[in-house]
Formats: sequence, structure tokens, C-alpha cells
Amino acid sequence: MHAANENGMNITHIGHTTLRTPSSQVHVKNILCVPNAHKSLVSVHQLTRDNNAYIEFYPTHFSLKDQSTKKTLLQGRCEEGLYPLLSSSRSSPNKEANGAVKSSESLWHHRLGHASLPIVRQVLSRNNISFVKESNNHVCNPCQQGKCHQLPYPRSTSVSASPLDLIFSDVWGPAPASVGRNQYYLSFIDDHNKFVWVYLLRHKSQVFQCFQDFQQLVERKFDQKIKAIQTDWGGEYQALSTFFKRVGITHLVSCPHAHQQNGSAERKHRHIVEVGLSLLAHSSMPLKFWDYAFLTAVFLINRLPSKVIDNNTPYFRLLGQQPDYNTLRSFGCACWPNLRPFNARKLEYRSKQCVFLGYSTQHKGYKCLDPSQGRVYVSRVPLCLMKKFSLLHPCILTLVRDLELNSAFYLIFS
Repeated sequence: MHAANENGMNITHIGHTTLRTPSSQVHVKNILCVPNAHKSLVSVHQLTRDNNAYIEFYPTHFSLKDQSTKKTLLQGRCEEGLYPLLSSSRSSPNKEANGAVKSSESLWHHRLGHASLPIVRQVLSRNNISFVKESNNHVCNPCQQGKCHQLPYPRSTSVSASPLDLIFSDVWGPAPASVGRNQYYLSFIDDHNKFVWVYLLRHKSQVFQCFQDFQQLVERKFDQKIKAIQTDWGGEYQALSTFFKRVGITHLVSCPHAHQQNGSAERKHRHIVEVGLSLLAHSSMPLKFWDYAFLTAVFLINRLPSKVIDNNTPYFRLLGQQPDYNTLRSFGCACWPNLRPFNARKLEYRSKQCVFLGYSTQHKGYKCLDPSQGRVYVSRVPLCLMKKFSLLHPCILTLVRDLELNSAFYLIFS
């Protein structure tokens, strides 16, 4: 702002105010606060433009009238050749004419690049800037458009009353093809006891058949029907949705792009993978054996206490009996199964050093890998030692080369 002598004058604040009269309100916008100015001046052009009005000047007074209705909005007297907007009588001073509307929090929110409300208030407080506080329920639409995030997912506290009331299911993969040429596994978790069933898959198209096999297994074994199943809305489960309706199973699905709603299955994936990779790392086995390691991991997880079921084991919660830990062996350790029944000649070795690959789900026995021939024996009671094979073992190196040529394993029972 410039004075009459063309010297600059500082403007400290810009605001708005309203002049209230008995009949109406007169708006005065863009008021400049100039501390060095000795007189308060009003632009006639701006006053008439902001109020859609016109002014009539007379020798003794003036009138501000509305252009459309001709109604008088404001009147004032002529004092010493000047026309004050409101009378400055000492008996009844009117301070409202000199008041300015403070900038609101939302305005400063816009000025500061849509910063959060605590940050805006911190800036205003540190710099002693006066402002008008607003309610905290104000919603800034540009902030929602530019900075929208998902709300946190509440932790579920619901617990199923009995087995098979609710089953969580999900498909893990794809992974590099294993020695069994599997790339996926399908998991089922009972919400009541946290027991896990896993099915190895070569293709996702096998999910439908695996669920039917699982349904026949658990419903016949526990003499109870599956009531509900929770999944994501993957393509493999979309095909199952019609089947669920036909057999009376409630299909609960998570919202699109919200896999956290199927968190029980996701957390169990993480648990299985972490335990499986630990088994492979300790035994120095190639990653191609992930399918055997994951099946062993599930076998052990079902027999380990869990905090979510009061430090009981899923095995006990489901079957009502304690698991037998005396039969456990270290994954990848050396073992010697009895091979005498398979010898074609009398003068042959009765056993050979093999690798322990886990527990059979169909037999009361152990899986033992012969690295030299790529055979897996199921042995009733193999002699096992706490000795792990090394990746430098020549038999393991030979086996890995054979696996690269997609050689198959042979399953032999002893």
C-alpha cells in the first residue's frame, strides 16, 4: 500500500467484517490493516460492488441503497466535510466497524498445503498467528482425494463354538516347482481349534477336487457338517461358490483388495513358510524340497501349543488326546530304513544311508529319501541320527542334477 507521498506502508493483516444495521447487514471485504495509517478509509467502488448497491451523497448525509429493491441499507451523517461509514460519537463508540474477521483453521490448512490439523495449530501457535478455531469434524474433500488410506483392521474376537463351524481357506503360491512338481498348496484352518490341513497342488484348478476330498474326510471323521467357510474372492473360490450354495455352506468372502479380512489364513501361511524354510536351512536341503518341508511344518504346528487357544495344541483341541512327541525326528537327519524285503539277492546290504523327509499321513511311518536313486521309502522304525546332510554331499549333488532333468521319485514301503 502506498501513502500520498508515494512511500510504502506495511499491511499486517487482511480480513472481512460485517456492519449490522437495524434493517440489514453490509459486508466490507478485503480490509487491509495498516498500523501506520491514521485514518480508516473505505473504497466506494468496492463497497458498492460487494453489496450490489449504490450510494447517494447529500450535503448533510449519505445513503447506501440496494440496486434491485432501492431499499436503504445504511445511512450516515456528514461530519466536517467527511462521510464516516458509522458515526464515531464518543458516547456510543462502535468498535465493530474496525473489527476484522480472523482467518479460520481451514483457511490456514489450505495455505499450508493441506497439512494435518495438529501441524497447522503448531505453526499458528509458534508464530503467534490469531485464527478462528473450528470443529474437528470438518472433512477436507481434497485431502480425501489425495491422501486417502485404509482404516486399521480391528482384531477379531469371535470364536467358533465347535469344530467345523467356520473354516478359513486360502491358496499359497506360486512357488518354484518342487521335487513333486507342486507349485501351490491349499490350506484349511478350523477356527475352533486352529488345526491345519494342507493339500499340495500342481495347478489351481485342483482346488475344487481338494475341497471335496477335505469335506468328505472331516465330515465323516467328526460326524459334523461344515457350516461356513471364509476365503478371499479368488477365481478358484468363485467356481466353488455355486457348490457351497448347493450343499448349504455359508461362503464368507473378504472385500476386494482386503486380504487382511482373511487374516487367519494369511498368518498361517506365514507360520508354515517360516517353519518350513527353517527346516530346510537347518538340514542344508535344496529349496526344491519345500513341499516335504511344509508338510512336516504343518505336522509339527498342529502339535505345538498356541497362545490363541490357551496354550493347548490344535491336536488336543480337535482329537481330545495329547500328541506323541517320542516319534519325532529332526528333518533332514541321516536315517537307515530296513531294505531287506526289497533286496533281489541274498548278498545285498540290508540298509543304506537315507535322508529323513518327514512323516507319512497315510502310514504310521517315516519318509526316507535315498539320494543316490531318487527313491522315497516309507519306513516303520528307521534308525535315525542327529546328523544332517550337507549340500556338498556327493549324493545330494547328484540328486539335484537329476531333479533339474525332472526325474521322478519312487515311493517304496518298508
